Amino acid sequence: MKTKKYLVAIAIFGGALFLAQAANEYNNNAEQTAKIEKKPFPIPSAG
Repeated sequence: MKTKKYLVAIAIFGGALFLAQAANEYNNNAEQTAKIEKKPFPIPSAG
């Protein structure tokens, strides 16, 4: 029974690590493909 609890705990922990890594990779890919280049806002001189 003790071994079963350890296996379940390791499986849950491994799944959480896998999901965290997958989410991180997805965010990195999304940032690389969806960058928006902004032009500086012109400041009026005599406003």
